[in-house]
Amino acid sequence: MERKIKEVKRLKEKCTMRIAIIRHGKVNMKWPKKCSSAEFDKACSEYDFCDIEAVNPVSIDMPVDKIYVSQLSRSINTAKGLFPDREYREIPELGEVPLKSFKDTDKNLPLWVWNVCGRVQWFTGNHRQVERRADTIRRANNVIDICEQENVDCVLVTHGFFMKTLLKVLQNRGYKLFGNKRIKVENLQMIRAEKQEE
Repeated sequence: MERKIKEVKRLKEKCTMRIAIIRHGKVNMKWPKKCSSAEFDKACSEYDFCDIEAVNPVSIDMPVDKIYVSQLSRSINTAKGLFPDREYREIPELGEVPLKSFKDTDKNLPLWVWNVCGRVQWFTGNHRQVERRADTIRRANNVIDICEQENVDCVLVTHGFFMKTLLKVLQNRGYKLFGNKRIKVENLQMIRAEKQEE
């Protein structure tokens, strides 16, 4: 046990940078179970302006020198709830990956069809989506560049789908991830990324 404690301490001393990535709080919105393309696009737009459920302050087992948020209200309001009386910086690159209907139709399709097909288009680079996978990867790299230029322990309050790409890019850039890395990212879920000296 003592050896394990010493090893953890040694790793912490070698760690050059820590980034805590947190998904925003739960949004107060009821999505339609079925909808047309126009209704789906309208719901996606409305989601960006909805309030979130109350968020309580938290303590994180690492120093927090900087807090970064996206320009979407659900990210900003989450940071305000989690870290009251702390300043934060808005970074447009931390925003969610936009989602648009995968085709134009008046037919009511299940919500999961719109979500899955839209994300498949994102992955394959279909021009119907506002942003493609390569764009999202570029944004994730820009976010990490900003963090590394500041070179301080920080918190990123971001969004579920973007978070998945960000975590993969962090790993590709030599960061180790700690926390629950399940496929579905829950609201307020936190994953810590650490980069250690060679």
